[in-house]
Amino acid sequence: MTELLNRRLNLLLSVLLFAVGASSLVVSALSKDEENFLMTFRYMTMNGTTFTTLTALILSIVCAAELRTGRSILRRQLYYFRLCAAVTECIIAAVILLSFFPFVPDDPDLLTYDSFCMHIILPLLTIVSFLLNPSPAESVHPLKRLSCAWLITLYAAVVTVLILTGAIPQDKIPYSFMDFGSHPLSYSICIGCFVYSFAYILSVWLTDGNRRLSRLWTQ
Repeated sequence: MTELLNRRLNLLLSVLLFAVGASSLVVSALSKDEENFLMTFRYMTMNGTTFTTLTALILSIVCAAELRTGRSILRRQLYYFRLCAAVTECIIAAVILLSFFPFVPDDPDLLTYDSFCMHIILPLLTIVSFLLNPSPAESVHPLKRLSCAWLITLYAAVVTVLILTGAIPQDKIPYSFMDFGSHPLSYSICIGCFVYSFAYILSVWLTDGNRRLSRLWTQ
């Protein structure tokens, strides 16, 4: 497999990611009025989809430029953006799958186009896209693997403030474990520790898998 083939495949996946992400956001917006659509951003799914879609757009432009010029552009910087998107999408998929268990009170809905794309198709495409992208020459430092969780951290901080200030009312709290009035603080902390631990494990699996697959492009 050649580097040229890798660039073409990355361009194809990036364009596909952008198309799926953008179309699911558009369908979601058209199915709701402006106020209700803005409220959907209280969910991590909407923020993750928006981030992944924007990242895919940037990647599409960069991959097209790489094919045109024949040299790598911003590969190092974009690597961690792609890792963040892949880990975030994995967590989104995991949360919706966990929602099918009887002990989780959240009610999943995968029967609409936008929901199915955001929770199933987009995570799968993002994982494949990351695994097939060129790996950095040097190994990834353990602490840098934590960069995969910055979007989750930002989301949790903002939504927590909005819940505590009443900007997000009780009946609009996005996830049951963020209902701080109904659960002890220790419960939310345990869920947070689990999410961060899961994110780090995913980061290790994805970066190691990416490194192994990258050897194919140099043979």
